[in-house]
Amino acid sequence: FELLHQVLAGTYSRSVLSSIERRFELPSTISAVVSSSYQIGNLTVMALVSYLGSKVNRPRFLAAGSLLLFIGYILVVLPQFLGDLYVFADLSTTSTSNHSQTFTCTEVAEITPHSTSCEMEEEKANSNMYIFIIVGMMVCGIGGAPTQPLGLSYVDDHASEHNSALYIGIITTITLVGPALGYLMGSFCLKIWVDFGRVDLDSITIDPKHQSWVGAWWLGFIVCIVVIAIASFPLWFFPKHLEKPEEKTKENLLKVHSAYIIFFIFVGDDKLLSQRVGLGAAFARLFKNPQYICVLVIFTSIGFKIAGLGTFVVKYLEVAFGKSASQSSFLIGAINLPFLIIGTLLGSVIIKRWKLQKLGMVRLCICGFVLSFACMIPSFFIGCDTIAHAGLTVPYPTSAETEIADGVESTCNSMCHCDQNTYIPVCGPANITYLSPCHAGCTDTSSESGKNEYTSCSCLGANGTSQSVTIGRCFVSNCEESVWGVIVSKSLSNFFSGMCITAIMILKMRTVLPQDKSFGIGIGLLVYRVLAAIPGPIAFGALIDSSCLFWSQNPCSNRSYCTVYDNHKYRRGFIGLVLIAQIASIVAAIVLHSLVVKEQGKYT
Repeated sequence: FELLHQVLAGTYSRSVLSSIERRFELPSTISAVVSSSYQIGNLTVMALVSYLGSKVNRPRFLAAGSLLLFIGYILVVLPQFLGDLYVFADLSTTSTSNHSQTFTCTEVAEITPHSTSCEMEEEKANSNMYIFIIVGMMVCGIGGAPTQPLGLSYVDDHASEHNSALYIGIITTITLVGPALGYLMGSFCLKIWVDFGRVDLDSITIDPKHQSWVGAWWLGFIVCIVVIAIASFPLWFFPKHLEKPEEKTKENLLKVHSAYIIFFIFVGDDKLLSQRVGLGAAFARLFKNPQYICVLVIFTSIGFKIAGLGTFVVKYLEVAFGKSASQSSFLIGAINLPFLIIGTLLGSVIIKRWKLQKLGMVRLCICGFVLSFACMIPSFFIGCDTIAHAGLTVPYPTSAETEIADGVESTCNSMCHCDQNTYIPVCGPANITYLSPCHAGCTDTSSESGKNEYTSCSCLGANGTSQSVTIGRCFVSNCEESVWGVIVSKSLSNFFSGMCITAIMILKMRTVLPQDKSFGIGIGLLVYRVLAAIPGPIAFGALIDSSCLFWSQNPCSNRSYCTVYDNHKYRRGFIGLVLIAQIASIVAAIVLHSLVVKEQGKYT
């Protein structure tokens, strides 16, 4: 239950990341740091926690870590209550929310709605409130460090040889319910306005599909605070050791774990073995073991893929297919992740039913990785076209140029004094989106039934001044159909990847010596944090930012955030990086297979 809670919280934080990004106006590289901060905190203590695993009361150590989790989640939600209300712009009504400016074309430069608020220093402080989230997630990472190395080794040490795989598979499957619940909880929370309870909801004139909508990203963390308080209480009463149903003797280890034979031949006898118990010797034993190294490569490459996908898949569905954050979280939680859960459970049953040893589990991994890679390939080609933006992806209709000029200005709006950092999109004729009514050259507004219309627009082409533009981006017709192809492709890929999860977890313990079990799991997680969990989201975030076409800027913080992406470049980079990580896992699994076959041929 402890592990389930942590996975739930981690997944929920990713499901609301795009809303946090929008709320604090962050680029994807900084939001990736927010996502990676848990792993950074985890990394600082993972090696020490893992090494002390066999020397402490593991359940109570887990309970103590839960106290830090409790404190960390409180820090995460503080920005919501210490900062100001979220400011958004809505031009769809005559009384715009939070702003009085209409963003029309004027011959005299106007003061932007944000500029006056920058006179107060607290506005700049409020723009940096996201730092509380980073610090809070780091504290959570420290508190969550003992869960996997101590929890899984505690189960494996007190279970019979054949039941260990089943128990670990059940635990892994249960924890996979956490991501599904996390995304579903995110879907629910993101439908609620971020400042509910502090503002009159009747005054909110936008809906979750609006590009400025921010849901109650903080609400799920309140749930996590309550859950961690309940989950950690029983751990204080678990004993340090449970009665084993079956003693794992040295003879059994020699029969089952063939990798250990090499070690016992090398060290000679148990007396010498007892002398080689230092931290440096433990490191040497692990990193001189080529099988363990291959398992680390598999674990890290898959972790790199999961870290990137988990962090940005909701945003990917938002940007590439025009889905709201709530809809995207629901699609991932209700459809995509159940396939991963079923695949993981099936993999555990296969290992238990056919009593697979190392070679069988490696072969299961190879088959699962190859099929997962094949199922993911269609996603590389399925996607929506980039929305046509005048001056960004297509020339202005009034321009004689056939190529896109540098910048978003044209001769038709050069005298309008448009704010070049503002994105208030409007849709004009020929399904072309303009960055704002000002960029469309609109000088007048009219109100009908409480709605704003922008007229007398000089940038709409022939007879443009007699036409009007509507609020919001233009619709891309092929989005609804395309998103289901990606969901099916990714769901099947998750199913086959899930079949390998239990095998990878067991291989991490079966390719090391008994006394190195906790340490081996911990070092695996340490390497995973250093090479996958931390750099993975940052690499994906940098790649996403490289596909940005238009950056908006907050004058108070001088921090830019992307509002328009090149969908094709975004998709090719995002899915391409996933496929590269999958190829690395396939290659490592094939090398591991050859090592195990060679070992069995030599020591049978």
